[in-house]
Amino acid sequence: MKIIDGVVLNLILIVFPILIYFIYHCYRSIFMEKYNNLILDVALFSSLYLCFKYGSFRHSIFFLFFCNLPIVLAYLKRQPYVAISLSVVIIFYYYNFNLFNVFLIIINFLLYFFIYLVGRKKNIKNNTFILAIVVIQGFFSSMYYFSVVRDGNIFMVVSIFFAILMFYIFPFLLLYLFQLADNITSLYLTVSEFEKNKKIKDSLFKITHEVKNPIAVCKGYLDMLDISNHDQVERYVPIIKSEISRSLDIMCDFMEFSKIKISKEVIDINLLLENIEDELKIFIRNKQIKLNTYIMKSEVFVEGDYNRLKQVFVNIVKNSIEAIDGYGVIKIYTHVLSGMCYIEFVDNGKGMDNEELNRVKEMFFTTKKNGSGLGVSLSDEIVKAHNGNIDYYSRVGVGTKVVVKLPIIMI
Repeated sequence: MKIIDGVVLNLILIVFPILIYFIYHCYRSIFMEKYNNLILDVALFSSLYLCFKYGSFRHSIFFLFFCNLPIVLAYLKRQPYVAISLSVVIIFYYYNFNLFNVFLIIINFLLYFFIYLVGRKKNIKNNTFILAIVVIQGFFSSMYYFSVVRDGNIFMVVSIFFAILMFYIFPFLLLYLFQLADNITSLYLTVSEFEKNKKIKDSLFKITHEVKNPIAVCKGYLDMLDISNHDQVERYVPIIKSEISRSLDIMCDFMEFSKIKISKEVIDINLLLENIEDELKIFIRNKQIKLNTYIMKSEVFVEGDYNRLKQVFVNIVKNSIEAIDGYGVIKIYTHVLSGMCYIEFVDNGKGMDNEELNRVKEMFFTTKKNGSGLGVSLSDEIVKAHNGNIDYYSRVGVGTKVVVKLPIIMI
């Protein structure tokens, strides 16, 4: 019973720092490889120190079995300099306390290193390497038994055999834990890479969708522009420049593959709608669609990003235009209630059924033939960044109402 208790104690002392390394290895962020190796080195030296300080059987060959485990693990993880350093520490320990024949221990460790070099050159498997180490350890244990113990105690023979068996099993067990940790880490990195690629893909779709709107505005004005008409040049060119600048801002944001940055300032929401009303009419100039605005006469101030809110409103009206087949009307209302500014967009388009309405904010969901399904989700993201929300109400054959709610500020 005493032997079993001692074996369990030594195993805990050896394995505990290594298990801490496993936890770190499984849940770590992506660091440089040299830092991962450094943590493993610290774990192996800590295991050896704990075994020296608190281990059992420190005056028997069993103790040497456990001390050799960190050396074997260092070789298995392709850390020969660490394994040699651990070997030197053990040799010094046994020489200092004059416990065993240090010469035999040195030969033992030299054979470990030789097996490692041969295994690396021949590219042998870890299982074969461990088996070779066990054979060497068994040979030196036998030499120890016949040269030092020299008694016929069958219990001692069985104990040495049991120790050799454990020495064979536990490196395999620890190697399995290493492989398990590597698999978990590999899976984590694969999932992280997948999420990163998905984010990149989503961002590229958003760029395509959002840049298309200001380009369409520019094209509309360029189609109408008569360069000999100075009045048109003075009116249209600044708008075209503004839309190009907005496109560049969008692309700069998405190049960082991060959330849209909101630069807030105090703006009059009604003035914003008045300023973009002419631009919105560009989309319907060749269609049988009327755009009517019923905005409040008084000023309504919100803290927001002018260009981002403009993106939202243009996208909503554009979706309404595309939902109308033939003659139609788009109405824009504003009013204030309970500290919130309500901007309502109402159309008499084809509308949506309940299933489409429930999924309208999902990324990539679209009812359009050539739509990307990103406009609504991006608009929702922008409005949420303004501490507001956007709601959709719709009936098939009747039309759709979009309500954007933003908190107002008092000036």
